[in-house]
Amino acid sequence: MAYIRNWRDVQPKIAHLSAIHWGGLRTRGRSSEDDRDRLERLGGFARHALQGRKTSDHHKHENTEQVYYILSGSGEVLFDNKRYPVQSGDAIYLPSGVYHQMFNDMNETWLEHHVISMNVEGNGGKFTIRNWNQVPPQGDGAGAIRWRQLGYKGKEEISCLRGMRFIDREAVQPDSEAIERYYDDIEQVYYVLENRGILQSSGEKQEITEGDMVHIPMGMTYRILNPYQEWLSYLIMAG
Repeated sequence: MAYIRNWRDVQPKIAHLSAIHWGGLRTRGRSSEDDRDRLERLGGFARHALQGRKTSDHHKHENTEQVYYILSGSGEVLFDNKRYPVQSGDAIYLPSGVYHQMFNDMNETWLEHHVISMNVEGNGGKFTIRNWNQVPPQGDGAGAIRWRQLGYKGKEEISCLRGMRFIDREAVQPDSEAIERYYDDIEQVYYVLENRGILQSSGEKQEITEGDMVHIPMGMTYRILNPYQEWLSYLIMAG
């Protein structure tokens, strides 16, 4: 069965100067006995909230690429001495080894985002911001629609990731389901953005709801069901 944990069940702390940080799923092999330490390929996944009139610290990560995914609010991200506007639905690729910083000092409301990390060899990469509304939707042949926001390095416009495989957004229409999926070499974390549904795997069904972090290990066959009357939407992080 998949591992499911809601971000609200995690004790928050302060990180990066001013951000409230809810630790998500993390890499295996830590000394603690926290059951969130289960990722095999992805390096980490956490939720950050930056209140109005605040900024995070100016920092970089050697040999670690990150994607910031804006959940709500708007602000600016500093990358290599230039500030770029960001808003809800943006996936922001931050290459390893370059200083970056989040700004919410121009707003009164909160800026919330996910921080997704993965170790890579060396530094460098192409800084990218891509909103899901800019992406043409793709049907899965069943009841789901997917927006491919960031992809693995290659020739496509979205291909900037060096370690992670993709960052996608998907929605399943009411009273329907997505196709059955299986990856033997890709680990995934699903994060439920809106409403609720069911994860079906190995004959078992698990309820999923807004705010749930769902770990899909390599080699698991699964399907997302939506027997309800509202659209179910989620973010998919893969490594």
